[in-house]
Amino acid sequence: MKKRNAFTLIELLAVIVILAVILVIAIPRILDVIETSKKDSFKNSAQLIADSAEKKKVSDKLLGKDEEITCKDVAKINDEDYASCKITFDSEGNAKVSILGRGKFKGLKVIEATKTSAEVIKLEAPKYGITAVEYINGLYEYYGDSYNLKIDNTKDQNVRYYGSDPNNYVSFNNELWRIIGVFNDNVKLVRKDSLGNLSWDSSKENINRGWGVNQWGESTYEDGSSYEGADLQVYLNKMYYGGDTTITCFNSLNNTETICPKDSNDKFLTIDETSKVLIDNHTWNIGAVESSKKTDTLEFYKRERGTNVKTCTSGSICNDNVIRTTIWTGYVALPYVTDWAYASSESICETNMQAQDDSNNYICKNNNWINNRSTWTWYLTPSIGSVGADRAWDILYNGSFGDTSTRFNNSVYPSIYLKNNVIIESGTGTSDNPYMLKTS
Repeated sequence: MKKRNAFTLIELLAVIVILAVILVIAIPRILDVIETSKKDSFKNSAQLIADSAEKKKVSDKLLGKDEEITCKDVAKINDEDYASCKITFDSEGNAKVSILGRGKFKGLKVIEATKTSAEVIKLEAPKYGITAVEYINGLYEYYGDSYNLKIDNTKDQNVRYYGSDPNNYVSFNNELWRIIGVFNDNVKLVRKDSLGNLSWDSSKENINRGWGVNQWGESTYEDGSSYEGADLQVYLNKMYYGGDTTITCFNSLNNTETICPKDSNDKFLTIDETSKVLIDNHTWNIGAVESSKKTDTLEFYKRERGTNVKTCTSGSICNDNVIRTTIWTGYVALPYVTDWAYASSESICETNMQAQDDSNNYICKNNNWINNRSTWTWYLTPSIGSVGADRAWDILYNGSFGDTSTRFNNSVYPSIYLKNNVIIESGTGTSDNPYMLKTS
């Protein structure tokens, strides 16, 4: 009888089937073990950071320090694995840590973990029908840099669109606007196209030589009488938003009048009633920034939201007697200078807004979706002003910017914050298929 020294085809198939069954059973379990291990590691990191943060806070208190404590102050945070990490403290000094993963921790998130407890959340791609804040944050958290979204390096860790042309278009007021980013509980938009050229502010000949006043919002004069605010603020909120066609527009010193912006049908540009419902009556920071801080992005950001005001006190270019304020509540304003800086994909712009290359070209204009203007453009931020009381900040298309007399005739791109209940119901964010909005 012949000796058998090989498997039959049926036997081989049987072995393959058995192995396949084993793999079908084993692979999910192996993947589960890997996933559980990954979650445990992520959870432990959050709790260790919270514990270290509390110890540092106690140490700082003993040393008389009162500085913000960041994750990188207390742990070795690898940017390849952590998209963001933020520490807050409650009234009793307990640290709460929120972390968003990337790399090997992509798709994982922890919210307000303490040193004793943490819950790891498995993220899913955002779906239509949720608020604009949730949708954009969801895009960043799930897809990361592929959507040209980033968390900025400010203490507020705002989520912003950056790059030459990200998919941040939205249909608003029957025209295209663009999403700057998410700021706390609101999404901020800016109109894609300019309304036209106007003065930020102008004044009568005997007030600051007719050069204007750098106070954006309503205030009072020293005698207690009412100051209505900058001419551009009045136009944007009382005419463009409010529909008051009796408002006067200006485009030079000494209150030189001009025709307020109109459409192709010779009608004054306004925001329609459907869109007005979406706009938040927002509290804007209007702190002034001195010229010496123009290169430092983080300091500029801090001062935009600070309490600095004009410093000149006498002379014909500083005789307006308007009491400056540093917050203003209203519907329509302008972008901040730092909104422009963070729209660039050049990483240096997060620390130096006026960085230059070897040919003395300004870097932050590169790969910057906001930098599509061919003329000087007004921004919201007033200037403390080393010369007079009349200055605000503007930017040129080549990336240079400075504090300029408010009387000048610059491009105006209005900006608004959406209410926090506005939802995204459709669209992909491209110019051909912009996001569509509605209230919840």
